[in-house]
Amino acid sequence: MNSIEQIDTENDTKSLISSFINLIGLAKLTKQVNFKRKSTVSLTMIISWLMSVHFARLSLFRAKDDKRFSVRTARNVLNDGRINWQKLLCLIAARLIGCLKPFIDKRRRLAFIVDDTLMARSFSKKTELLAKVYDHDKHEYWNGYRGLTLGWSDGNTFLPVNFALMSTKTKKNMIGAAPITADERSISGKRRNQAQRKMNDVTVELIRQALRLGVEAKYVLFDSWFSSPRMFWILKKIGLDGLGMIKKSSKIYYIYRHRRYSVKDLYDRLAASNIRKKKHYLYSSIV
Repeated sequence: MNSIEQIDTENDTKSLISSFINLIGLAKLTKQVNFKRKSTVSLTMIISWLMSVHFARLSLFRAKDDKRFSVRTARNVLNDGRINWQKLLCLIAARLIGCLKPFIDKRRRLAFIVDDTLMARSFSKKTELLAKVYDHDKHEYWNGYRGLTLGWSDGNTFLPVNFALMSTKTKKNMIGAAPITADERSISGKRRNQAQRKMNDVTVELIRQALRLGVEAKYVLFDSWFSSPRMFWILKKIGLDGLGMIKKSSKIYYIYRHRRYSVKDLYDRLAASNIRKKKHYLYSSIV
């Protein structure tokens, strides 16, 4: 009975994956991301197999070869620097949002969500662009990278839209090997150059790419690490409104009633005034 149930589960998973691939038109999307391989194995086959492996809760080390290709073939495709994986994810997200749009209430606000995650590689030493990365939660440095993620949400559904693996350009923080590809005209060269740029600039680049490929949004949500007057100004030029907690800084001032205040001084100024605190937030002021 266990074998029968396992076979039924595998068939159901394959059916769901096939329906999803047909829904977004993955075969057409893969033709736009520079997949060039002299083989009968298509990128759609590889992605379908990877999804089945993931839902079976297996790693690539434990996965079995497909009838049409081996695990090594799938690894080679994943490591192919010519494939524009960022663009592929954006295209898939745009198709999914198009499918969801008829079911989204028009009163809902569509927004991008930006965040970064520490990707520690404690035992790595020679990995390309490996760097010392500061952990803002534990307030210490780790060997690894930062995974920058751009998501989309309507307040109910969340979808990943774009991503970037971030390193550093500071030589004293660089541990791993230098970038292998020096030609910045290639996709792999662009990604390596992108990994060493400022995270806020890369964030804007990911947002621009998502908008260009058809992902609709009105707002951008982020934490205090990304919030700065320059970020809000750039987003406004793109046509988006930024929402985020302003970080405390003695170098940034906001004009309120013709006087300059830091964030702390502005809060003290409002607290000392006769303005009543709101129910869901403390104060509201235009600066």
